[in-house]
Amino acid sequence: MRIVTPAPKSQGFAVVRELCADHPDLDAAKVSLGVLGVVSQVTLALEPMFKRSVTFVTRDDSDMAEQAVVWGGLHEFGDMVWPPQQRNVIYRKDDRVAITSVGNGLNDYLAFRSTATADLISGRVMQELLEKKNNTVARCKEAPTSVSLFEKAAYGFTNNGSLFMGYPVVGFQHSIQASGSCLDSPEDALLTTCPWDPRIRGIFFYNNAYSIALSRVSAFIADMKQLRNSNPKAFCGIDAGLGILLRYIKASSAYLGKPEDSIDFDITYYRSYTKGEPNPYSGVLDELQQMALRKYGAIPHRGKNRNFAFEGVIAKYPEASKFLEVKRRYDPDGIFSSEWSDQVLDINGSSIIVEKGCAIEGLCVCSEDSHCAPEQGYYCRPGKVYTEARVCSF
Repeated sequence: MRIVTPAPKSQGFAVVRELCADHPDLDAAKVSLGVLGVVSQVTLALEPMFKRSVTFVTRDDSDMAEQAVVWGGLHEFGDMVWPPQQRNVIYRKDDRVAITSVGNGLNDYLAFRSTATADLISGRVMQELLEKKNNTVARCKEAPTSVSLFEKAAYGFTNNGSLFMGYPVVGFQHSIQASGSCLDSPEDALLTTCPWDPRIRGIFFYNNAYSIALSRVSAFIADMKQLRNSNPKAFCGIDAGLGILLRYIKASSAYLGKPEDSIDFDITYYRSYTKGEPNPYSGVLDELQQMALRKYGAIPHRGKNRNFAFEGVIAKYPEASKFLEVKRRYDPDGIFSSEWSDQVLDINGSSIIVEKGCAIEGLCVCSEDSHCAPEQGYYCRPGKVYTEARVCSF
């Protein structure tokens, strides 16, 4: 890796550093949040081209806690999708196969395709009506429909680039790993658009993700099930987004990498365009996240979380002090740092913002009713299963 770091005038204001595989600072630079300097070159190892074989299998979730621990070891590229309210799991059997295997499969994931703008807007209008009326029955009826639609369409996989004729889907690594045909869709004056395009009033959601050490996953899933069983309807909104995605992550030698083999839990759910407007079941969803972060020591995804998730996060990296020592040597004046990076690295300030309604927006964990929305009937209360949580409940 080549990285350019600040330097005094006598050294031309910049130093080019070459970090070879055995360089002691490489583990700091591998995951650096951009605060060490400018990475100008990275040399990666290549491997021969290969193919993958993919099959999706749906089973009930009765043994999910046990399966989650072993599934990643059974299938090199395996993952799981869990719609909690429906009480089943979609297992992805995804393995490396010989380059000579027959198949030219393609992953063109349904949610990453160009979509008629009118459909996206009308879909959002329907979502908002369900949320404002707190129509739990309709929301829970909608969720299985969404999952069934994806299942019948093989989640966007095809056997030959255009048709799905059955599992397994066999294709080259690059065709199976990546998906994003919307990026190459035509410019048509917004008749169609990518679902996430901010130019239209389409989907808008919270996306929380955090990784939990594999050794703690079974107990966490058991607690999640207990929370689900206490209020199944609260999870219909998650199911409508196809459920909770579980991905396997290997431990890394990087100082700010994952210290243990882990599973990343990725959760998407409705968010209002109106600041301070609570989700009818936000208390349950916030309890779930606080349980993951506090009870199970989850490490939050840096791009998929709200402010409160990053409070004290640096303590979850055993080698954090080594990273900060390299940072002090590479950029002692903090030229490449920001207010946010200083907060999450525990150098200066806090990611928590305490103000009226802060817990509704995930800026804080509530400690008094004013942090919620008491005028709308939402008050700061203990969690139902993880009683150490403090959430805004109706």
